[in-house]
Amino acid sequence: MPTRKKAQNTSKKAAASKKSGCHDIPEPEIPEPTAFPPARSHSASYHWPLLLQESSSCVALLSWFNEIEDDRSMPWRKPWLNPADFVGREEELETLLAKRAYEVWVSEIMLQQTRVSTVIPYFQKWISKWPTIQDLAKADNDEVLTVWKGLGYYSRATRLQQTAKDMVEKNKSTCPIPSHAEELQKFSGIGPYTAGAISSIAFGEPVPLLDGNVARVLSRQLGLYVDVKDKGPSDLLWKMADRLVKHVSAGEHQSGTEQSAVPGRWNQALMELGSTVCTPRPKCDACPIRKTCRAYAEGDVLSSKRTPTPTSKLVDIEDVCTLCEQLDTEELVVAPEDEDLSTEAPPTKKRKRETKTVNKISQYFTAQRPSPTTDVEAGATSPDTRQSTKRKAADDPESATNKSIGTYCALFPKKVAKKKVAEEDCNVCIIEMRLENGTSKWLIEQRPAKGLLASLWQFPLNTLPPSISSSSSSTRKSSAQTFVSTLEIDQSERAPQHVAEIDTLVHVFSHLKLTMHVQLLSLSQGSAENIESIISGPPKRKWVDTEDMDDQTLSTGMRRCWELLRKKRLIEHSTD
Repeated sequence: MPTRKKAQNTSKKAAASKKSGCHDIPEPEIPEPTAFPPARSHSASYHWPLLLQESSSCVALLSWFNEIEDDRSMPWRKPWLNPADFVGREEELETLLAKRAYEVWVSEIMLQQTRVSTVIPYFQKWISKWPTIQDLAKADNDEVLTVWKGLGYYSRATRLQQTAKDMVEKNKSTCPIPSHAEELQKFSGIGPYTAGAISSIAFGEPVPLLDGNVARVLSRQLGLYVDVKDKGPSDLLWKMADRLVKHVSAGEHQSGTEQSAVPGRWNQALMELGSTVCTPRPKCDACPIRKTCRAYAEGDVLSSKRTPTPTSKLVDIEDVCTLCEQLDTEELVVAPEDEDLSTEAPPTKKRKRETKTVNKISQYFTAQRPSPTTDVEAGATSPDTRQSTKRKAADDPESATNKSIGTYCALFPKKVAKKKVAEEDCNVCIIEMRLENGTSKWLIEQRPAKGLLASLWQFPLNTLPPSISSSSSSTRKSSAQTFVSTLEIDQSERAPQHVAEIDTLVHVFSHLKLTMHVQLLSLSQGSAENIESIISGPPKRKWVDTEDMDDQTLSTGMRRCWELLRKKRLIEHSTD
């Protein structure tokens, strides 16, 4: 077939694929030359993974992972269980596989939106308490939430336990966890990523996984300038991840083995690379696969002042890539810091404030120098030291080049401005029941089993409309008093009386900024024997003794409200 006709057919297929919403990348006959920024004129086949054509790079990534996997001690990382080593010991293998798959599953759920260092102690405590999926299925939900307390996103714990119950109920064998990703995804709370991790790491199945770290690695490897969170690009990256894991596993499968250690190690290597090297601010000089990275090659072209070759100047209009968005390199922003995935905000620290600079594309053709800094605290670097640093950087062209390439790579994938989170105000009503013996009880209620902070306990709260939230404390007091009068928490039909608005706290969720106005209300009561400890709902409510409050599974925001009140009480007692 003539080259021109074949190119036309390829472009038609690509156009049809885009129209149907299902992108794919056509395989080129030979690797396409590097696209030249800022125009980046290229066809869709430019994004075919070079890793598929460079077996040495695949080996390099796996070798790199072999060398560094123990650098970050993770208790869920264990050697793959090869069925060939358990001939005649199938029952032992099933027991070990069940534990291995369960540990991978628990770790992956805990690691969602959370740092490794934060997860490790939680994982160890969890596994010591519920070492098998059967143990978790039989656990008390309140106890599960107590062990999870402080890890955030509590619905993860509830779904994890419910899915464990479903698996054990459906399959009474020693290992009720399915080995195939498709079967795993039939259970609530297990999506493609978690299924891919369990199936490949525990069972050695050649299936892909794609998290934020892997998506960033693949975006740069393929030179795809897209928002990887959009459905179209995400589907495409899943396809590429699938091709890669099957490609690197092919040697094992050709030998007649259905499973091997390779798929799990390959997936873990990609995740580790994205987590430690190919970060939002990449360390390209430490990357074992920069040879096949399209973004790195483009950055190298840009910084080395090369000119386009005749074969790379133009791409036929019918073949031009429709996957990438336009790359705006006229104002290259400084690469972002590594994203903090912890559930709690780190303490604020004073640090040097960098003067914002605009990096034009022309700067890539001149010697690179570090941006100036402004001293904001005692002990900052002296002017002489800064001048020495500048001279050293100017004398080290290789360092300047690496910085330029890394800054260019940091543009991939496309950054999308985060949507402004919704804002909401509420009254958190801490209701105290004072007993005649001088002790107190406190009213808490359980949140719904689904949704935000599922099944956790909280102090009764009512959402405030904007007209009240911005009003005076007296208006909020009136709203709190009206709200608690409807709770029907006392048989004598007395409503708690407002004591004071203690303070206002702001708690930020991933999608909501919640301003909590902490209201203290009081209700007098005779002896404790006349109190109905559990108040049937919905929602379920109960009175809790002061000394038992620390054991309750309160959300982080509610815990802050309680600590605020306790601190206030301590101050009052110390001044009496």
